[in-house]
Amino acid sequence: MSGYVARVRHDDLPGSDAEFDLLVTSVAQRWAAIDPLLPEPLPPRPSGYPLLTVSNGPGSPVATGTMRYSWYQPGEVGRTWGVPDQHWLTPVVGGPDPGRALDSLITSWREQLEQLPTGTGSESAALITWPARDICGVVPLQRHGLQPQRILAARQHRRGVPPSLPPRDVTIRLAEMQDLTQVVGLLMEEHRYEEHFGGVFIQPETPEQTRRVVMRALGRSPSWIWLAERRGRPVGLIWVSPPERARWAAPLVSTGPAAHIGYGLVTEDERGNGIGTALVSHAHQALDSYGVSVTLLNYAVMNPLSGPFWNRMGYRPIWMTWEVRPALALR
Repeated sequence: MSGYVARVRHDDLPGSDAEFDLLVTSVAQRWAAIDPLLPEPLPPRPSGYPLLTVSNGPGSPVATGTMRYSWYQPGEVGRTWGVPDQHWLTPVVGGPDPGRALDSLITSWREQLEQLPTGTGSESAALITWPARDICGVVPLQRHGLQPQRILAARQHRRGVPPSLPPRDVTIRLAEMQDLTQVVGLLMEEHRYEEHFGGVFIQPETPEQTRRVVMRALGRSPSWIWLAERRGRPVGLIWVSPPERARWAAPLVSTGPAAHIGYGLVTEDERGNGIGTALVSHAHQALDSYGVSVTLLNYAVMNPLSGPFWNRMGYRPIWMTWEVRPALALR
């Protein structure tokens, strides 16, 4: 972009700490104005990963982006949740024209990806997580071929639908170790449904990996997994991670403590009967009583059921992950 200069560093930060403080301050002011649930942006720090910078005419930084590469080998859990080669850019974009700065930053990122010797083949992706309400980034992200893939949504304390009882003949209870097979079966049904939206890739190891994770959760007391049954047949569940099991989620929002819902599902033949609403109501009552300030969850943008449902339950988008596959399809 005319008047903007992009550079890459692999060691120390260019410029002065004061200049980067000004950049972070401008980002913090914009974020606070558009969404009070966004956290304070973090200033760039040496991390071992390449750092891209964009400067204006006088040489002051208006954007930075830390490049990060994740590679999941065959058999690793990460292969279920995305393509094997994932190239991430963590942007901090400020200045008087953040859309233009982001455009220049992504252009520089594309040039760096072109120089990589491996990891950008058919099973690769380029990904950016951007604040959902920071609309100045939408056009630049689209211009470079990125598409919204996943949403991180949030529900604040006591928001959402009133308490709801399950339908007749349906009971809701905390899952226990004896429910291991049923819980794994429900999760695998959910994984197969989510495959349609390009964010889940079931591997030969996925059932056993899922079983091990569920076993660990059911071994805790309480499990924080609620199971819905109709006359003893499992028809849905909701799986919550309370704050002490969701510490990774705390930096994503400005308030806390934060919990995370990993799964909320109802079997296909039981959808639309109020079971999902009753499950969420159970979980919300427990979270509110536990003193949770904000509850987070993820869903696929293309899932036609998730967005409308979770919005009714009191959740709204906070962060959006944009993606393009393969990585060099980035324009």
